Amino acid sequence: MKNNKVLTTGLGLLIAVTGAFGLTACSSDDSAAEGSSESTQADVDVAEDLENARKAVADALAEDDSWAQIMLASDVEAPTVKYGLLVVPYSFSEAAARVQGTITITDGEYTIDADSAATEKTWQIDQDGTITEVTE
Repeated sequence: MKNNKVLTTGLGLLIAVTGAFGLTACSSDDSAAEGSSESTQADVDVAEDLENARKAVADALAEDDSWAQIMLASDVEAPTVKYGLLVVPYSFSEAAARVQGTITITDGEYTIDADSAATEKTWQIDQDGTITEVTE
């Protein structure tokens, strides 16, 4: 019984560490090569998804602004710490093909990217709520 518990715990930790490395590898980096152009929110079909993601991050930072990264995840019901990150509940709509899952916060500033399912354009929202199109 004790061996099974040790093996199960070890396997769980291995999965958690592997997941953390995978999520880190998939997170977005803000490279200088990316540009952006401003657009009205009426043109952005993922605006609501971006605003909801920004609100989730802003609410988490209002509780504790010491986090350098926050993960948005649909598999949690309340903010919790997993993989050494604060994980907050968030699900995106069918309008979005993807919403950035791991948000990096630097000196209180961050951006969140989302890809439109219909147009395949990438949009970005910053901590102030400004939405811009990401161009390469």
